[in-house]
Amino acid sequence: MKIKVIKLGTECEDKATKTKGRVTHWICDMEYRIDYLFQPHGTSPEDGQPIKKLYLETARLQFEGEPYEEVEVPVEILGTQVTDKASGFTGMAVSFLRSINGCFHVFIQPSTIVEKTGCPVAKTDFDLRECEGAMITQLQTEELERSRVTTPSPEPSDHDRFRLRNPLD
Repeated sequence: MKIKVIKLGTECEDKATKTKGRVTHWICDMEYRIDYLFQPHGTSPEDGQPIKKLYLETARLQFEGEPYEEVEVPVEILGTQVTDKASGFTGMAVSFLRSINGCFHVFIQPSTIVEKTGCPVAKTDFDLRECEGAMITQLQTEELERSRVTTPSPEPSDHDRFRLRNPLD
């Protein structure tokens, strides 16, 4: 399905905080709603790290012109059972995450409950290319290697920096 999104890398401002920055990721949920990760310009004076990304809906973003593009999103995967091939982590595909460099992740929500706490196991995101499920088309070896070169996933240390287990955290 083609979905209209703000082009990643677009310079904009968060209307609520009056913070300038750029859109670095978009998230598509099971209702095909798109939200964004917004990276404010600047670094923290406390630790020198980039200021924490904000999780924003489209209405909060102000920009010049029409920075939209249509992207093909495999929405048929949402709501189906998906497994990360490396870890065996299995559950329902509940949303997608697309990064500015092109990598495409799926959030998997298991149906299991942690016995000790009584809480559901947290949803976790995985590179879609490393997952399998009835609705996921597996790439051939050459296609997979080409895809990894043109749209690499973040290194684990980078990935931990922006992991979105719960957008409200």
